[in-house]
Amino acid sequence: MEKKPQRSGLRPLAHVGIGLLIWIVTMSVATRTLHERPASAAIRIAMVVLGVGGFLPWLIAVARLIMSQDEFSQRLHLIAIALTCALTGVLVLAGDYLQTAGLLGEISLQSIWIGMVVLWWLSVLAATWYYR
Repeated sequence: MEKKPQRSGLRPLAHVGIGLLIWIVTMSVATRTLHERPASAAIRIAMVVLGVGGFLPWLIAVARLIMSQDEFSQRLHLIAIALTCALTGVLVLAGDYLQTAGLLGEISLQSIWIGMVVLWWLSVLAATWYYR
């Protein structure tokens, strides 16, 4: 079985950047439109599809970038993703208890998603620092 050649250079990083830009733009448009409370259900559904669909190019670009790396680098990302899931779970659980206790107001799900991305990047840095 022939292995695909590894991608090198800035192209995979450019795809991640373009995917991130698409995500930010579609998230902004969908959020702004949905906050205006359009009367049409079709527009609301279209904005949901736009918001979710805009996230997919970034997700695919990051997955391809990770898969194009060597096994050690892939393992670093696996550890970072596991750490991110664990930290997000702890933060969501703590937030739930703080809300139940009346000590914290409502937190938007969008903030949690952005927090997960930030935690993931910090986890990648931490795993890289720890294992190299």
